[in-house]
Amino acid sequence: MEKSILKENVIHGTNIYPYAVYWWDGDTKFTVPLHWHPETEIIYLKKGTFTFTINMKEYVQEAPALIFISAEIIHSIHIDVGDEEWALVFDLGMLSFENYDGIQYKIIRPLMEGEMHFPQILQPKDEVWTEVVGLYEEMFKDAMKKELSAYLRVKAGLYNLIACLYRNGYLKNAVGIQEADTGKLDILKRVLSYIRKNYNKKLTIDEIAGVAGMNAQYFCRFFKRNTGKTVTEYMNDIRINQAARRLSESEDKIIDVAGQCGYDNIGYFIKRFRQSKGVSPSAYRKMSLENNKSI
Repeated sequence: MEKSILKENVIHGTNIYPYAVYWWDGDTKFTVPLHWHPETEIIYLKKGTFTFTINMKEYVQEAPALIFISAEIIHSIHIDVGDEEWALVFDLGMLSFENYDGIQYKIIRPLMEGEMHFPQILQPKDEVWTEVVGLYEEMFKDAMKKELSAYLRVKAGLYNLIACLYRNGYLKNAVGIQEADTGKLDILKRVLSYIRKNYNKKLTIDEIAGVAGMNAQYFCRFFKRNTGKTVTEYMNDIRINQAARRLSESEDKIIDVAGQCGYDNIGYFIKRFRQSKGVSPSAYRKMSLENNKSI
């Protein structure tokens, strides 16, 4: 079983099992910063009130709800204390047919190529809610088992989920975004990927602005306007989340974790960590160890 944060620089699943599951149990507040990945993601908001961003638009959503994130869509989510959520991340290619048929032509290929898209949000008021959320819960449980029979059930569950949405008119033809917005998204993807790959290094605003092809002053305004965060705030989010993962998964000293995540000042690291997670790094590690023992 996997218990982790969603991060773009991780391969979600394997060639044998092209999907992964993640969950958050609400022990602390948590923010998954803006990121994107080539897989499709379905997030089940189980309990609480969530703030999330999809393609630079912010939403506030009460649980329960299902959020569908198509491949390569920039998104983020904030999870507060007491909130609970599940996420299933999968490669749509796992649903392709070797023998091309009507389903591949009319549904699977359009979904993979962005010509058709999932509904952005499903809620209990939607007529398909009970069926879809039931299928999702079964898929999620099966996806935690690494065995081929479970994979078959996950695959069957996705087909059934898509069939339900298609039958009831919830799969729509994609509406193209304006060319100017496409350019902004391409720049943001490039910059976000660069920060995530180099978060452990000393990055300067000039260096990151160069990745975007802008001067530093204009880039800072562009980044803040389109992400809602300053470049420094975003980099700190990435670094603190990586530090949280290392604290949970390793026995490295806290000062070493700080260095591995781009902080050369341990005092500043502890301050930023406490601001983000609500607890000190040592307390966070202790809580993670206790949670892992209960799994």
